[in-house]
Amino acid sequence: MNTKKIKATYRNGVIEPLNKINLPEGQEIEIELRLPSKGSHVLSREAKKELIHKMNGSMKGTWGSTVEEIDAYIKSERQSWDREF
Repeated sequence: MNTKKIKATYRNGVIEPLNKINLPEGQEIEIELRLPSKGSHVLSREAKKELIHKMNGSMKGTWGSTVEEIDAYIKSERQSWDREF
């Protein structure tokens, strides 16, 4: 069996691949779901502060200079991903 790993989102009852999948139209596939663990991408406030401190050069301040500013930026980006086209 030839396997291929992809990332996708589930929205409105449909699994949507995040990238183009190169398969012939009508190709039957088998899907095994593995959900990322909740919180695996969530940093503590202290970890965020440490990252802010480590940022330097042209990237420093791009998304904000405080944990609150960066959290607000991330929230606005996530909301833009969820909009309908």
